Amino acid sequence: MLLSAFLESQGYKRISLTRNGLGHLETTGILAGHAVRVLIDTGAGATIVALPIAQDLGLELISEGHTGGGAGGTNLETFKVKNNVSLTLDNAVPRPKALIAMDLSHVNAALGLKGGSAVDVILGVDVFERQAAVIDYGTSSRFLRDAEGVEDKSDVQESSGEALLERSST
Repeated sequence: MLLSAFLESQGYKRISLTRNGLGHLETTGILAGHAVRVLIDTGAGATIVALPIAQDLGLELISEGHTGGGAGGTNLETFKVKNNVSLTLDNAVPRPKALIAMDLSHVNAALGLKGGSAVDVILGVDVFERQAAVIDYGTSSRFLRDAEGVEDKSDVQESSGEALLERSST
């Protein structure tokens, strides 16, 4: 049985990925009804929307009272997006712990220097952990489990990583 077929039989949703010119995995999505480019970042601790995008969409932002950073940016003011804002990737719905708005100009400048295009959203590890994400490099796909359908978080944890692969090989 193919990994993708197994994961889909277990309630996972497939998200098609592409590699940008730098080799980073990306996808497209819809944020609050508007098309966005999404960078898949297994090193990002949170899911981030570019501050100008959040402002243009009229999202209600609340200062978190501290700064954040990443990918060369430091001391950047962070804002929590107040209301539940819909984000969809293909037919999957990521469920970040919180959606954070932050200036991503440093990220986009670095991408631009290497010939890449700007991104609007960074999908972080908060989603990957909550939804027991799996990346299948063979099919350039990310799979997310629908966390709302899981009654016990231990069920999600058990279904990820080695336990998932062990069950699929038996």
